[in-house]
Amino acid sequence: MSVIHSVTLGRRAVLQFLGVSMAVAAINNPRSALSDTTAKQKMCSDGHLALTTGFVFPDAPSDVLAAEFKTTDPATPLLLPCTVPLLRHDDRLILFDAGAGPAFMESAGRLVASLKSAGVEADQITDIVFTHCHPDHLWGVTDEFNELTFPNARYHLARKEYDFWTGKDTLQSVPEHLKTFVAGAQSRLPRIAERAKFFENGAQPLAGIEAIGSPGHTPGHCSYMLHIAGDPVLLTGDVFSHPLTVRHPKWRWGTDQDSTIATQTRQRMIDRIAADRTRVAVYHMPPPGFGRIEAGSNGPSWVQET
Repeated sequence: MSVIHSVTLGRRAVLQFLGVSMAVAAINNPRSALSDTTAKQKMCSDGHLALTTGFVFPDAPSDVLAAEFKTTDPATPLLLPCTVPLLRHDDRLILFDAGAGPAFMESAGRLVASLKSAGVEADQITDIVFTHCHPDHLWGVTDEFNELTFPNARYHLARKEYDFWTGKDTLQSVPEHLKTFVAGAQSRLPRIAERAKFFENGAQPLAGIEAIGSPGHTPGHCSYMLHIAGDPVLLTGDVFSHPLTVRHPKWRWGTDQDSTIATQTRQRMIDRIAADRTRVAVYHMPPPGFGRIEAGSNGPSWVQET
């Protein structure tokens, strides 16, 4: 069942989960076009990914995993919630990522239903800003009939990310378990290319939304800083996907494209977030999915906010 929370934004912005759905607010700022009197937001559940500990943590020490999951069996199920932010401002409806759609996992692909339960039809979406092009973030641009799910949207995507997934040599260059990811991206990205706007690191694809290159998980992966009244919110996409990816940033995540760069990115983001005490929203973290990263004598840790 989809869970959606809606608020009218006030002077302070807060993020919170209700079930596996997060509410993200934006307020007036000189760097942003978002108004604290007209902006509304919702965070819509796209379901969850059904994975295993052995897949997502292929190189992790078995004793540490046993302490965390109470078993050493690599087939232990790991369910990762998928949440998609929806920001309403004046005549614009902006999604961050498009969900998994109907062709990836049976447990995911709930975004359109979540939108409908909030009174939003797919053809009302005006903009989609992508963190990266993995299936649970991209494949939702097409429906079960291979038609565009959001036919009136403009699509905002890092040029480096688009060029990688559409490259003629990409399919041959990736590991076997990622080849379906490439095939899926290459069948979908050309469909949205004519309505796409590409940007570079540091750009603002839309007013008040700053793109921050965070590669490794994919070559052109982007995080986004929402500049909101001196208390910015950082959307990190899949830089982090579980509290253990904060506690052990050097561990390889199963779908990281380049584990060395991904490790460097995680460490850099951890240092920045902890030093600045930035509020962070993470696509796959357990509910409520919003928190901070704190440095400690035993290393960094994810501190969930309720």
